[in-house]
Amino acid sequence: MSDVILTANGTSVTLHGGQFDGFGIALTGLSGWYATPDAKVTVTSRGQGDGGHDIVSDDIMYDARVVTVGYRVIAGSDRGEALRQLSLLDNLVHGLVTCHVIDEGQDTYCSGGYYVRSLEQKIQNPLWQNLSGDITLVFERPERLSSQPQRCQLLPSIESDHVGLSYGDSGKGLAYPLSYGKAAVDARNVCTLTNNGSSRAYPVFTVQGPWPSGVQLTFPGLGMSLDYAESVGNVPLVLDSRSRTASIGGLDVSRNLRQRGFPTVQPGGSLAVNLQSIGNGYVSVECHDTYM
Repeated sequence: MSDVILTANGTSVTLHGGQFDGFGIALTGLSGWYATPDAKVTVTSRGQGDGGHDIVSDDIMYDARVVTVGYRVIAGSDRGEALRQLSLLDNLVHGLVTCHVIDEGQDTYCSGGYYVRSLEQKIQNPLWQNLSGDITLVFERPERLSSQPQRCQLLPSIESDHVGLSYGDSGKGLAYPLSYGKAAVDARNVCTLTNNGSSRAYPVFTVQGPWPSGVQLTFPGLGMSLDYAESVGNVPLVLDSRSRTASIGGLDVSRNLRQRGFPTVQPGGSLAVNLQSIGNGYVSVECHDTYM
């Protein structure tokens, strides 16, 4: 085991795993991280016959992830240093905690959790400074996400100021040879997302304007699309597949969606994304390998 990093309220605290020398906080245990959360499945018993009625895979869901992190404060014989290290953990109180675990090449995190800490100090002796206990973290979003997301940027295949026939600089008539606009030849309006995890991934699309006529994203092979009807300016539009919402500046604008085909990327699968709209902005796409 390497390190566990807890972050909240602008504070980051590292619990050191493996061999650790010097003052600091050592990691003594980690549970609930690699285990699946409790199942959240509703079943109906058969009135006649054995067992219950069959379920489908979409009915299999999981509860919140509960993670227990064991810690020990190491400060030698310096009680002041021990209390200072302990106070670092208390800076996480009342904050939404992100837990980041680096373990033999695997680098994943959970975010938006809350924090409870216990302290076991059975011997009230000032010379005994190795304070220890457990930190319990509860994440209502149970997925573990890879710390290195897959990112891509989509640009319109045709720029809005290069659409239509050209009438020349003076505007007196058609300019020859005829031009029907400047089209991209580098497939800059398409990308493919992958998910190497064990649970479905929820991509996030950030739309940066100007898009005077809105923006449309299609997902070939799925028969679904996201279509935002209003203009997008300097404040980005965020399309979140997990919450199935559209927001601008933190305000929900989902009412402006003409099509609500929010996609997921299945474990071991891929998702093609196609930007259909004409404009001068761009769309940033982010997707994480996702584990349950």
